[in-house]
Amino acid sequence: RHLRDHVPSWSWPSAVTPRSPMLWTVLVSAALSVRATEFEYLKVANTFVIGVSSCGTSSLFETLVKSPEICAPKDEFGNNIKAPDSFSLPWFWTRQKIDDMKEKFSSCRWDQRRLDSTETYSTKAVVPQNIHVLYNEYGLDPGQIKFIMLIRDPLERAYSWYKNGVNKKLSGFNVTFEEKIEMEIKQLNSCQSYAKSHGITEDVHVWAHCSEKFLNHDRELVFPGMMATALKYYFMFFDPRQFLIIPLQEYHDNFAAVGKRIAKHLNLKDDTALKQDSYETKPEIQLPAIPESLLHSFQTEYTQMAELVKKTPSAFFRVMEQPSFHAIKESVNASRSGRQPKLLSNQQGILEN
Repeated sequence: RHLRDHVPSWSWPSAVTPRSPMLWTVLVSAALSVRATEFEYLKVANTFVIGVSSCGTSSLFETLVKSPEICAPKDEFGNNIKAPDSFSLPWFWTRQKIDDMKEKFSSCRWDQRRLDSTETYSTKAVVPQNIHVLYNEYGLDPGQIKFIMLIRDPLERAYSWYKNGVNKKLSGFNVTFEEKIEMEIKQLNSCQSYAKSHGITEDVHVWAHCSEKFLNHDRELVFPGMMATALKYYFMFFDPRQFLIIPLQEYHDNFAAVGKRIAKHLNLKDDTALKQDSYETKPEIQLPAIPESLLHSFQTEYTQMAELVKKTPSAFFRVMEQPSFHAIKESVNASRSGRQPKLLSNQQGILEN
């Protein structure tokens, strides 16, 4: 009875009775083996929200944990841990944190999805490497993992995060927006030039190299905006069909459809349990004067995102038309004159999956 209650995938033949001891022994051993594997798997995350600061990751986390089918890691007091950050350290130290993560997920039921919502995961190349290698090492199937990512126009995100840093008086934000942008672009260009001079030529590998050089991802405006390149790197380790990528504007304005798509992506039985968290402000901002260097830096991202949605449309909630470089500049000028900018986060959708 105990095995029947705890191994839901097991089919119990009616002919099996204590009078067939050999077959009984084989069946019980197999059931215990299955149970051990499932029990091992339930102790680690199988659902990841990857994103960057000022892209709605916190709001999405609060939305997801309202579902009884989703379980977040718990601290010693039983409170949800939003960002356990278990995979962003070098490989050896990440192995150490796996055991800690198992403990934090120990209260989760076997049928719940286990959630890790660490917003810096999309800015660190070591994260998909660690997840893929360590899950294989533990005998778990990385192909069963699901990823969700909220994306936002990189210009909007950069300025929104700058305002947040100024308001909180964070270190490095005691300069103007233009000055901080120029400093970061100078550092990024230097890192990219160094990588290419040492034989690293592909953009995705240059991004991976520089991701380890920029240590304060939570304090940066430019590098976290390279979301298309980050996704391309993740797709080197995981099937794009394991991802659901949602524009932030859609998440705010069209949550009824977004919630159903999330439930389908995570194989949730009840899509009505996902209630949108309301504390995240809507992503409508007035952009200041944007340095030309930043426009050119992010133009590559617009182009790569357009290529990505064409190659892997199933990964996106909505396939969007990406603005041209001239459209971006026109949008910024519109923002300066008080009109609503039309950037990546609120582009007109042309195909809804």
